[in-house]
Amino acid sequence: MDLRQLRYFLAVAEAGSFTAAAKSLHVSQPALGYQVKQLEERYGTPLLERHSRGIRTTKAGAVLAEHARKIMGEVEAAEAALGKMRKTPQPVLSLGVTPTPGRAIAPELVAASALGAGPKIALREGLSDELARLVLAGELDAALCYDPQGVERLSPVPLYSEDLYLVGPPNLVGAQGDLAFADLARLPLVLDGSFQAGRRLIEQAARERGMSLDLIEAEAVTVKRELLVRHGRCSIVPLGLFYEEIRAGQLAARRLTDPAVSRSLVLITRAQLPAARRRELENALQPLVTSRIAAGELAWRHPSP
Repeated sequence: MDLRQLRYFLAVAEAGSFTAAAKSLHVSQPALGYQVKQLEERYGTPLLERHSRGIRTTKAGAVLAEHARKIMGEVEAAEAALGKMRKTPQPVLSLGVTPTPGRAIAPELVAASALGAGPKIALREGLSDELARLVLAGELDAALCYDPQGVERLSPVPLYSEDLYLVGPPNLVGAQGDLAFADLARLPLVLDGSFQAGRRLIEQAARERGMSLDLIEAEAVTVKRELLVRHGRCSIVPLGLFYEEIRAGQLAARRLTDPAVSRSLVLITRAQLPAARRRELENALQPLVTSRIAAGELAWRHPSP
């Protein structure tokens, strides 16, 4: 039995009019009449007849209408029951990431989310200060930032700490082992903009030692990489930012000392983000961070108490 024909027939029988039934079903009268005619031909008997005030069912039509109401009622009940079982689409959580965690843990986070493990993530890459402002403004749900300022009310969750490294062409960086901060004075550098937190740390250490740095500014990771690999510049960055290039021998790295320049990555979330979603994100991030710390390759360490 064709449910559409049955529904059309029942609409005419209950409305007592092809015009009214066509309007309620949002179909044309000819299309409605054709479907009812098909049903009558199927059962070999008239189901509707005209009278002075419109349309009424024949004896056979009345029997079919009674069964049709039961059938359509069961169909509606089945649809309602299945509708309750339908999963509500998981809302997407917008997460800002700085370049280093963007390379080190964001791919695993997004891949897990695609498999239904953890929250569904939409990533936005940026630098710490920019991402912190977006979270404070409510334009991002959360962000992974290095030592963001003015976000105390967002209850930042420390994830890991790390020292900064001098990274650049092997012939400029020199021998393995730590490098005294004072040795940066002899090197051509490329650093983030002066308003970025990492740059402020480096310049503060340079001022305290009366040093002048030979530097140019570039924030985009792809531009910075080209300046390091192809144009004889060095940078002061987390080891993980160019880990693959270091492992391949394109770049070399030495940890800065005297002083060591350290940063901590924290998770911040907008104030209105539900606590359950915040916990879900934390639970997805912590195993990834813990695994990287245990591996030791990126020189991450557990954050200071």
